[in-house]
Amino acid sequence: MRIYSLFLWFFLFLSVGNALAQIPKNKEGKTKLKLIAADKLERDPDRFKGNQILTGNVQFDHKGTILTADSAVFYQKENFFVAWSRVRVVEQEKTISADYMEYDGNTTIAKAKGNARFTDPQNTITANEMDYNRTTEIAYARGDVVMINPNQRVETSAIEYNRKTSIAFSNTLTKVTGNDGSVIESSHIVYNTNTKASDFGSDVYITNKDYLIFSKNMSNNQTTGITTFRDQSKITNRKNPTQYIITRNGTFNKTSGEAFLYDRSQVFSEGKMLIGDTIFYNEKSGFGWAKGDILMDDPQEKRFIKGDYAEVYKALDSAFVTKNAYAVKAFEKDSFYVHADTLVAVRRKDSTSLVRAYHQARFYKSNINGKADSLVYNQQNGLLELLKDPIVWSGENQITGDVIYGYTNPKTEKIDSLHVVGAAFPLAKEDSLKDNEFNQVKGRKILAYYLDNQLDYVSVEGNAMGLSYMDEEDPKTKIKDRIGINHSTCGMIEADLVGRELHIVACRIQSNGKLYPEKEFPEELRYLQGFNWRGGERMLHWRDIFLSKPTTTK
Repeated sequence: MRIYSLFLWFFLFLSVGNALAQIPKNKEGKTKLKLIAADKLERDPDRFKGNQILTGNVQFDHKGTILTADSAVFYQKENFFVAWSRVRVVEQEKTISADYMEYDGNTTIAKAKGNARFTDPQNTITANEMDYNRTTEIAYARGDVVMINPNQRVETSAIEYNRKTSIAFSNTLTKVTGNDGSVIESSHIVYNTNTKASDFGSDVYITNKDYLIFSKNMSNNQTTGITTFRDQSKITNRKNPTQYIITRNGTFNKTSGEAFLYDRSQVFSEGKMLIGDTIFYNEKSGFGWAKGDILMDDPQEKRFIKGDYAEVYKALDSAFVTKNAYAVKAFEKDSFYVHADTLVAVRRKDSTSLVRAYHQARFYKSNINGKADSLVYNQQNGLLELLKDPIVWSGENQITGDVIYGYTNPKTEKIDSLHVVGAAFPLAKEDSLKDNEFNQVKGRKILAYYLDNQLDYVSVEGNAMGLSYMDEEDPKTKIKDRIGINHSTCGMIEADLVGRELHIVACRIQSNGKLYPEKEFPEELRYLQGFNWRGGERMLHWRDIFLSKPTTTK
């Protein structure tokens, strides 16, 4: 019996010794697994097809990689083993462990189940199951997957990680939590663990302390803080949800707050909207610019501004627009149009909203239009200021002066009056076949009053002069007979205006007037000094504000 026991021990020794010896490659050129150690080795024809059953401190070697477990079955012919309980594969800087593992020496693929764990210097991946190919260095994890690196935590149901490229890929709902508290959720993510760059091919939601971001397709780099948008996207300021961006093509820098946007993107702030072909906006500084068919819409003010270039200043609550710039103030029954080389919209601290137009300013409203070198329009009180070479047309009437102030009732949207200062000169072409007949008044100051949006009454003060054609209409035939031509000079003139008719009703303070028969009227008195009829510049449609010479009129 003692001799038999020694013989059996010697046989097991030889078996284990042979397993520890160098095993040559198989016919396919695959490196064979080497059994290094086991506390116990046995065979059972009824279990595991009679292959070796190993228990206690099991160790294999495969191409320099050590594989350990508490128990294993070694399919030596197939170059394959199955191991369970504290299974580990250790290879240089990589480790994979699990409760259960299958390892194929021919394919170098390890299949781990139960508390599967992969670790390298960059990442730790845990999952219910995991496949790892030692040749390609690709790990595929499934079930309650958690991937942790120094910068973030990734949670998903399945993920593929390529250690050679440092790229992790998931096509299932994935949650990425950064060390800064930011959270990213998407059902498609490609993440580079080296560069910290992510690509999202489907709906993605990002939440951080400053912004809420949604996109159908975008990429994000946590190192640079830059997000690139390639499809419908929205970035919202969490502290002020009225500030947000809508884009299909652009970049946003979380660190600097800068956004570069293309393809008709939209920027919203405090109810205002900015649209353009190209937009730059810094949310932190509140400065932005836009190029290409820009639109600035302010629904609260019922106003929008268009042009080819714009700048906005949040701190100043102002906007600068140039290149084909025009503004539209919408009223219930009409609109007010302004065009100039440059437009500036600004809101003062007292909430007064102004539109300033510089250089070749023109404005149009259905019952009044005009132009000047520059103008200022106050939307709160309806005050319109025309500066430097101003001219206004109201119906058939033309008014010029050094400065013109227009007063509009903001509630009724009706014109109340005009105040003309310096070389004031209202005139209207007489309704006759003669081109040289104009009703005229002039003075240093004019107050023109409106009734139902029509010029009704004019008061002229200071060296006042007037010239009017006096006609009488037959009530039956409607034919006009010329009574004469009235020429007056006085300190103050009061006149009624209806259409093209200007009737001097009073000449006060040192008055000196004379009614001339038409045939006796001195030709040198036909035009008051400073006369300049500019009817060919009068605008008949709002689009005429863009024309240097609008529709020609008689």
